[in-house]
Amino acid sequence: MPNIDVRGSAFTGAAGGFITEHDELARDARRILDAITALGDFAGTDETANTFKQGYSTGLKKAETYVNALRDVYPGIAERLAGMKTGFDVAHWASIQSLPKVSDPPKYSKSDGKLNP
Repeated sequence: MPNIDVRGSAFTGAAGGFITEHDELARDARRILDAITALGDFAGTDETANTFKQGYSTGLKKAETYVNALRDVYPGIAERLAGMKTGFDVAHWASIQSLPKVSDPPKYSKSDGKLNP
């Protein structure tokens, strides 16, 4: 199992990656779909071509829906990663060992439940 070194900056980098991917995914998917559309009516006009076109149209709509749904969740993931960085920074994990010891709670008398002096 690899050694995992978690730092606050790792969350920031990952968040930035999701924002970049959000923009690039939308742009690249549109570019690919436009290139396919630019091919024109490449399937022909017979019955087999029409069957292909119907299946292709359905598949294309599903692909667009999937890519858009995926693209739309990326900003939320980035926001949550940024929040994890904030939580990580606030915790100051490296300083936990140096926190002062909390004193022991007061002792109570067994007989009357009052504090012992």
